[in-house]
Amino acid sequence: MSSFDDKVALTIEGMDSKARGIARMDGYVVFVPGALVGETVMAKFVERRKHYGIAVIESILKSSDYRVPPKCKYYEACGGCDLQHASYDHQLHIKNELVVEAIGRIGKWPAFDVEPTLPSPQVWGYRNKAIFQARYQGGRKKLGYFAKGTHEVVEIDDCPILDPLLNDIYRLAKCAIEDSDITFYDEHRGKGLVRNVVVRSSLSNQKALMALVLSRKPYPTELNGLKRIFAQLVDDKPFNLQGILLNINASGGNFVWGPSTLLLAGDDSLEERLGAFELCYGITDFFQVNVPQACNICKIVSEHAAGSGRILELYSGVGTITCFLASMCRHVVAVEEWRPACKSLSHNMAKNGLSNVTILCGKAEEVVTQKVKDGFDTVVLDPPRTGCHGDVLDFIGKIEPNKIIYVSCNPVTLARDGKILIELGYKPVRISPLDMFPQTSHVECVALMVKST
Repeated sequence: MSSFDDKVALTIEGMDSKARGIARMDGYVVFVPGALVGETVMAKFVERRKHYGIAVIESILKSSDYRVPPKCKYYEACGGCDLQHASYDHQLHIKNELVVEAIGRIGKWPAFDVEPTLPSPQVWGYRNKAIFQARYQGGRKKLGYFAKGTHEVVEIDDCPILDPLLNDIYRLAKCAIEDSDITFYDEHRGKGLVRNVVVRSSLSNQKALMALVLSRKPYPTELNGLKRIFAQLVDDKPFNLQGILLNINASGGNFVWGPSTLLLAGDDSLEERLGAFELCYGITDFFQVNVPQACNICKIVSEHAAGSGRILELYSGVGTITCFLASMCRHVVAVEEWRPACKSLSHNMAKNGLSNVTILCGKAEEVVTQKVKDGFDTVVLDPPRTGCHGDVLDFIGKIEPNKIIYVSCNPVTLARDGKILIELGYKPVRISPLDMFPQTSHVECVALMVKST
């Protein structure tokens, strides 16, 4: 076998869940980022493990018909997108194959059919949220995205998958904060004030919020400085920045938000329209980043739930799916862990005149074991990427609803949890992938499972 430093010619046979090409050398698996199925590449190993290696493309010997030039000039360095080198039709095909592969190989579901991936109504400029990293690196302040597989910040001018409004606000904030004496976070020393700049926008009214995530509570002089720098941005009407907030996150790890959020200037929430419903949400709340496609998810879920009397909805967020469910069934019990989102959820039910929703705030696995009994026709699940807690799946097995509707942002955990539900007596009826995140390998999926007779 070739040495670690050797260049090797590889033929790409498949793709993994990170959109890396898969090649084999005498049975040894090699992952090649940026390669497409059917291509032959000259590649160089950058990592060699016992059972697999990782190689980077040195040159393309045979190119795929589906290869296109990336639109973003930062694509090779930035860690945000991983499929810009594939045509959009091919991206949809890849995502469909990722769902099929996960369910078949990992989940080993006995029988299933996967529908074609539903295209996104927008493939560029669709994202209504961005998290920019603020770091002190190389002797200066840098604001941008992390490079692939590192915490090295790639500075950018704009991001083509972002709502253009957010690009405008990002550039405005970048100039304001980099030219100030406000410090950026130094990961090695654990010092510096600003860790992240988060921007969110509303598609329906083209307004935005911005939050500065701080490593600690600011000193009075720092707080005054932040007010001086950023309060004036809210008054700059052409940018439609309607609020700026501060979030304090003194903990380690990669989770962005800390427990304390305070308003620096303007308003603290956004309004968005999904179908017939108006929804308010805060800067720290979960809200789908692709609003038109999120509306399609809600429609699919409500179609699956048709005829249900009582619905248990777990991981409900601010109530996007809840509104659709409550408008067509007798009663919904909505469970959400993040307390600010629970507040938004309650507000949204009242705002839309939906009085048939009971809201329970707490971790899904704790709520179902302590506060919820049986009597549900349907259970709707929309968990994070890690999937459902085992206690949630056990509870579903005990109450035996007629239908389970699983909204997943990770085919691997859908496959794993679905396998457990099949063992509990459910069978998959419809599996509908949706492209929520164009130009990336991420894929959303709605799976309908019914109780076997």
